Amino acid sequence: MMNTLKQSTLNSQRGAATLLTAVILLISITLVTLFTSKTVLVETQMAADNYRTSQAVAAANAAMDYGVAYFNAGGLDHNADLVVDYTTASRCNLKLSSATQTNAQTLCNPATAASGVQATSAQMFYNNNIASCTTENNMKSALITAIGFSDDGLGQRTITQCVGTIDVFGGNTPKQPLVSRGAVGLTGNYNIINRYTDISIWSGSTVGIGSSNSAATYIRPVGTAVTAFTTAQLEDTTTNNAWTASAISNKDVGNGVDIIASDPNLGNLTGDAFFENFFSGTRTDMKNMAIAAGQYYTNIASAAGQSGVIWIEGDTSLSGITIGSQTNPAIVIVNGNLDVASGPNIYGMLYVAGQMDAAGTPSVFGSSVVEGNSAIMAAGGKTGANVIGHGTVNLVYTPSTLDQSPAPILGTTTIVSGSWRDW
Repeated sequence: MMNTLKQSTLNSQRGAATLLTAVILLISITLVTLFTSKTVLVETQMAADNYRTSQAVAAANAAMDYGVAYFNAGGLDHNADLVVDYTTASRCNLKLSSATQTNAQTLCNPATAASGVQATSAQMFYNNNIASCTTENNMKSALITAIGFSDDGLGQRTITQCVGTIDVFGGNTPKQPLVSRGAVGLTGNYNIINRYTDISIWSGSTVGIGSSNSAATYIRPVGTAVTAFTTAQLEDTTTNNAWTASAISNKDVGNGVDIIASDPNLGNLTGDAFFENFFSGTRTDMKNMAIAAGQYYTNIASAAGQSGVIWIEGDTSLSGITIGSQTNPAIVIVNGNLDVASGPNIYGMLYVAGQMDAAGTPSVFGSSVVEGNSAIMAAGGKTGANVIGHGTVNLVYTPSTLDQSPAPILGTTTIVSGSWRDW
């Protein structure tokens, strides 16, 4: 009986170890499964976060590139109303953040919904009075803050960058409507006006004012201050008004006090020294700046309607076009001889390395500077004075199209070194 009972108990305990092992294995498999699922979930989340971050960084960089390009094309005030711009372009909407802020906000969008509601991918803020960028409250420097977003709006990245403007004149912008390293021999009808500095022609050699009854130079009335007149009056092309003195130099009175002739400080300069007397960089620097702006030409006609730094290589003829504008001036450098025919208008600075022959009706609002390189003149078959011509020439000194331009000249935008922040 006893043996039978022990045998029955022993039989009932068989399989316990197997069951325990099975339970342990089942629990282990469950834990491994849960751990694996958690790992996959975390890795999926990390991959999604990385993708969102990449999208946000790409959007922020795109917004920053747009902002720098927009600033380079005319600063913060493209319409020259002295207020940070407000536009409604369909792709990048530049607008005031609010009525109380002086910032502008740009929304750069890769797509626009059919209803016209834009799917915002980046926001960009301009501020034209940031201590970290500039101490001046103008439209020639700014802090650009670009905020990029992922497509679902969960990822966000902010980058900032200071931009400024290269002073291409280096503080030595011409202060006269006509500057020549050599002789000036205009014989036609001309008006040369300077109501700012009272010097109309500055030459390193002789100045012949011609015998035309209509040829004369003008300044503002004696005893008046520049501040007594508006910019429009100071830069007016007419002369029969209260803000213009009677002719100072003409065929009857000869060269007046507004003409500096035979100045050895100017005439004795080498060609390169003369060039660098008005520009902060060398010829190569200015040429490369024009190339970078896509404005290097062999014919000045190609520059029609354009602004910024423009380089013309070789002899060329100018006729019937406008280069630059009152609000977006140009720096036109002709590395050759320039023949001027009918009706061109240039706003800004015209620099001629060879001879300028004004046989037509040119008007330059800013300053004309003529180097008169003898080698260039000889190669082009030119003789005589550096500046000649019997046309109807109108030269008006307008600093608002030179160093006092309210907007950066196209091609002169620069990134402030060390100002990039992406944290």
